[in-house]
Amino acid sequence: MIKTLSNPVFLVCLLLAIVNQILEKIFAVFIPIVHSYLDDFLCFPIVLTLGLAAYRWYNPQYKLTAWHIWPVVLFYALYFEWYLPQISTAYTSDIVDVLMYVLGALIFQRYVNRSSSDLQAASLKNS
Repeated sequence: MIKTLSNPVFLVCLLLAIVNQILEKIFAVFIPIVHSYLDDFLCFPIVLTLGLAAYRWYNPQYKLTAWHIWPVVLFYALYFEWYLPQISTAYTSDIVDVLMYVLGALIFQRYVNRSSSDLQAASLKNS
């Protein structure tokens, strides 16, 4: 679990999300593209890593399957980009947000959701 939470991709995503929120909430600094899309892009590397860490508490080699990842992405997309904009003017629907969710999930899948045996195989391949 600790190894999962110390993954460099997760840590960079978490740091970027924290810095972005501090800039926006405390200093009222809004960088247009960053304000619109960074949180959506960082969402799944953060959320899915936390979920993976919970699974790895019991099984250190555990990997999330596509059946774990993509239903969560679909739920977020439907909830935040379809449902909430229908019931509140505080939310807007944006297809680019969905693209950011997908890209973030792919980053998680490629760089975080790897077992020790995956890392060893990659290391041997590069040797």
